[in-house]
Parts: sequence; C-alpha cells; structure tokens
Amino acid sequence: MSQPPKIVDSLGRESFGGSQMWLPDEMFVNSGCGIIAGLDAILRLKGEENKGMTRDEYFSRFFDAKDYIRPITIGKNRQARKLFGRDFYGSFGVSSVRFSRGIRKLAVKEGLKIKLRSFVFKWWEKIPKYLEGGDPLIMLFVSPIKKICVEEPSGYKVMCNFHWVTVTEIDGDDLWVSSWGGRCKMSVRELKSFGVILRFYSVSLEKQSDIV
Repeated sequence: MSQPPKIVDSLGRESFGGSQMWLPDEMFVNSGCGIIAGLDAILRLKGEENKGMTRDEYFSRFFDAKDYIRPITIGKNRQARKLFGRDFYGSFGVSSVRFSRGIRKLAVKEGLKIKLRSFVFKWWEKIPKYLEGGDPLIMLFVSPIKKICVEEPSGYKVMCNFHWVTVTEIDGDDLWVSSWGGRCKMSVRELKSFGVILRFYSVSLEKQSDIV
C-alpha cells in the first residue's frame, strides 16, 4: 500500500504527507493542494517517502514543482479580496487538465517516466485494486452545491468545495487520505452524494503493467 512521504519538523515530528498550510504565501495555502498531491506522488515513486526530509527540503521541492503543476491564477495580487462573498487570493487552484499535464512534466524533470490512469465510475470498487499495487492514488473532488467534510486527526472537521488529496485506504464508509500533512478521514457515502464531482489518478512508473 502506498504511503505519502514523511516530512520532519523542527521538533522531530513526522507528518503524513506534505501540507500547503506550512507555506507563508496565502495563495498557495488556499490553492496548493494539487501541487502537494502531485509532488508527494513523485517523491513516493522515487523511493523518497521514508527519507525523512525536513520542511525546508520539502519547501525547495514544492517551489520547483509549482512551475510544472500550475494553479490557475488571476493577476499578481496576493492580498485577500472578496469573490462571490468569499476571500480570494488570486488563484482558483489546479485544474484536472493542468494536473495531468504538470505531473508528467515534473516526472520527466525528476528523471521518471510515469503512467497516469484516470477513473471516475465505481471508484469505491476500484480503489482497493489500485492501492494493492502500491502506487500513489490521488483524488480531486469538486462539490459546488455543498461542502464536503475532511476530518483531521484531531477530530476537527474542515468543510471544502474543492480539494486534492492522496488516498491511502478505504474501509467501509471511511476513506482515509493524506491532507494538510495528516491522516484524514472522509465519508464514502458523502462523496457518492448528488452534485459531487470526483476524479481519481493512479500514478505509476511506466514499466508497471495495467490493472484490468
């Protein structure tokens, strides 16, 4: 089973994947999840998930990755302003098209040749098969009608309309993901609800055989 990279903070504590919340730039705090998901997948495929890199080392890789997996931005103003009644920092996040193109380019830069498999239908049945192979599995959810709950390890519930995460386990109604540097929980039932748009990406080295 694929696990996200461990990033070590100044106190020696290990994270469960990277987090845009560590960054000083508000634009990336609000729209860097797609870059994080893509970078974590590449680090896993390079065998660096247990390297125990520091946050500074991770930041260096992140700011390199953002030139390949690029959010949709408007202007250069990073100050908060209102858009449809919400704070807006100049970015709409990483689209599925930009993610697919960007992670391939990042992989080439890192010396890897990858295969990207995307699926949408009957995802709750396909997830276990892909996780068994040990390759990173990334999910994008878009829910314009209602916000979706991502429960942090502390039990705090974050409500999101748009988010990229790394899927690590599915157990009944619990979908376990890496998000904001922690092992978070989502509801399969909620993700199946009306109006929720999902897309999954399995990222593997090209030499890997296809899952039928």
